Amino acid sequence: MIKSLRTWGPSAVWAAVLFLLSAWADAPEPSWFRGSDKVAHFCLYAVLGAALAWAGRRTWEDPPHVLLVLLGSLYGASDEWHQSFVPGRDSSPWDWTADTVGVLVGYLVFLLLVRRIMRSRRHERDATTTNGARPDG
Repeated sequence: MIKSLRTWGPSAVWAAVLFLLSAWADAPEPSWFRGSDKVAHFCLYAVLGAALAWAGRRTWEDPPHVLLVLLGSLYGASDEWHQSFVPGRDSSPWDWTADTVGVLVGYLVFLLLVRRIMRSRRHERDATTTNGARPDG
């Protein structure tokens, strides 16, 4: 039970945060520049993508990457649908596109960072093993 919470908890908590943000009636939109709301969607869903990648790596030896990214994208679609019922909010296919791209990029960046960290640790371990096994001459 605890392992499941550690594994899937970040995804579930972040999905709840996204839901609450979507339920915020008449929420102020970022207006720093044209399209800044798409950047906000991208960033918020990149976190979800990273959380799904985390859960996938901890759950399966060979995670179903496409399925997990699709799950994040479908959550974005359901979020857009949910927003269509919230006063002062609307649903947009462009927002869903930003959500989906965010999930994909967050997922891939997480996997690339994990791969880089694992490679670095393996390199350090190999260097330590090699240095420790060298005969004193």
